[in-house]
Amino acid sequence: MSESVIEARNLCKKYGEKYALKDVNLKIEKGEVFAVMGSSGAGKTTLLRLLNLLEAPTCGEIYFFGKEASSIRGSERLELRRRMALVAQGAPLFRASVFDNVAYGLRVRGYSRSYIKNKVSEALEMVGLKGYENRNARTLSGGEMQRVAFAMATIFSPDVLFLDEPTANLDPIREKAIEDIIMKINKIGITVVLATHKQNEAISLADKIAVLYNGQIEQIGSPEEIFYKPRSRVVAEFVGTENVIDGVVEFSNGREVIIRTSWGFRLSAAGPGLTKGDLINVCIRPEEIMIIREDIPVNPKHKNILTGVIAEIHPQGGAMFRIKLKNPPLIIDVPRHVVDKMALKEGKKIRVSLKLGACHLIRA
Repeated sequence: MSESVIEARNLCKKYGEKYALKDVNLKIEKGEVFAVMGSSGAGKTTLLRLLNLLEAPTCGEIYFFGKEASSIRGSERLELRRRMALVAQGAPLFRASVFDNVAYGLRVRGYSRSYIKNKVSEALEMVGLKGYENRNARTLSGGEMQRVAFAMATIFSPDVLFLDEPTANLDPIREKAIEDIIMKINKIGITVVLATHKQNEAISLADKIAVLYNGQIEQIGSPEEIFYKPRSRVVAEFVGTENVIDGVVEFSNGREVIIRTSWGFRLSAAGPGLTKGDLINVCIRPEEIMIIREDIPVNPKHKNILTGVIAEIHPQGGAMFRIKLKNPPLIIDVPRHVVDKMALKEGKKIRVSLKLGACHLIRA
């Protein structure tokens, strides 16, 4: 049975008359990477500061290893905070060597020179900065300075490491390097709580994702659940489900439904629990739409066959293309070899197929 490291119950934070966070409930298990994902202003940084005990909540409670922590004060609070570490955006460094920056916390706590030397060496090796000990920390690149901040935060082997947008303003190569470091840190047993607006970062790193919107949690789940089974239109649109279509259930047999969409066509989908007249949103991820070759007869088992004309087509990374249809205005992602083999281009009429399972339904 997994152990809960942090738990928030009915957490809220108010600045003046405005709520930055409201009714936040979550559990973070020991050893996991927990991503808090949301757009700018959603409340991600505020939530991290509350969980890290840097600020007190307006209401609600925070538990650390099962013990109520948000009301603790004095030396007991200090000891608790020493079991946590935070790497904020643009973490400031001293105008000193890399070694002195990383060693600072250990020196303040009175550790021996030999112990400090060994721990700093281990920390710098972990973040890929071995040999940088004598470099002036202020002369490093942005990515290297971020690595120093990681070394400073992890040198005490905290139970929890909080990361606030750790790859903000980094190019893709340095971003990947930081993500690799995060995985290394997690593998040595440190629980990681990561605030990010980047979907790819959350998918590649997180065991669990919480989607934060206007200070409230819309959904918590695995990357698979968040990206393929969103529970609200807000989550669906935030995670890139660009085909979100309003509709109404015309027929239901308790397992499968027929939906009349606002785009003028009908779709069949798996819809247990839905009844005739229910208003819903149909969510279809672009990569879930299949283009049917002209020389292949349509399989009668395919219940959702649509015809459209390509309005736009453009590359999306080295191996993928994005296609936009007009009437219906669907967005489709397909591999490059499909575009080449089927000679897809703007103005071409194509047929597409949607499996029942590709149509994820949300009550409107």
